[in-house]
Amino acid sequence: MSGDEADRYVVLQRKSQLFPTVVATAYRLRCLPVWRNREAVDPSSVSEALEEAVLQLAFFCDEGLNATLDQLLAAVHARVETVRQIHADSRPGFGGRVDENVREVDESGRRQLDRAITAFVDAARADLRIEGSWVPLRIAEAG
Repeated sequence: MSGDEADRYVVLQRKSQLFPTVVATAYRLRCLPVWRNREAVDPSSVSEALEEAVLQLAFFCDEGLNATLDQLLAAVHARVETVRQIHADSRPGFGGRVDENVREVDESGRRQLDRAITAFVDAARADLRIEGSWVPLRIAEAG
């Protein structure tokens, strides 16, 4: 293996580790409940872990992939802000659910994050030359 091939292999290995980490952490944030046992759930630690993985991954990516990472980070920051706003503006509904008055805001933020995750996964799979379609998993939300 030549030096260039070895370098490409190292980059491919790092991407193969970080792509799934970014996706899994983004899904953790997407599924994170707003309330747990009537207590506010702070999304900060999950968003910080995601930001760390994105910063590492961006080093290995080209402009196109980094654009999808930027979109993902924007959706993450919007989601965190939405959760904080829900905490400030409402109380937990029955069973710790998001109050009906802000439920659409919550669902809209989750959909925005879903779209950003899908855009990133599509770009990441293309970068790794993974063929076939990808269908996002619907992981049960913690409650």
